[in-house]
Amino acid sequence: MPLSKRCLATGLLTLGCASAALAQPAPTEGAAGAISEAVQGGTNPYRPPSAATQDPEEAERAKCEALMEQYNATKKRSYHSGPGTQNAQGRTIPKIERDKTRKQLQQVYRDNCT
Repeated sequence: MPLSKRCLATGLLTLGCASAALAQPAPTEGAAGAISEAVQGGTNPYRPPSAATQDPEEAERAKCEALMEQYNATKKRSYHSGPGTQNAQGRTIPKIERDKTRKQLQQVYRDNCT
């Protein structure tokens, strides 16, 4: 047998032995029976039960209530400093802007809940 074929045969034999050693052990008789029963019964004991689906109207109502709570939690008037403006003399004048979060929440509530 030529050297290259001998190396190929040895490599395949080594690979076969290594894969057999890494293979998962066969399930015990009790586990195999439980799996078989679960498959026949249509259930899978290894998967958590699915959560009950929520009514779409209830989900929409909960979303709207959360938006209303978030809206009520924001201050009626709040301000933050924006980027300054430079005047003709080269001085930077700080700019104060009104926070628009409350107005945006109000608009989202109107669009989705009314």
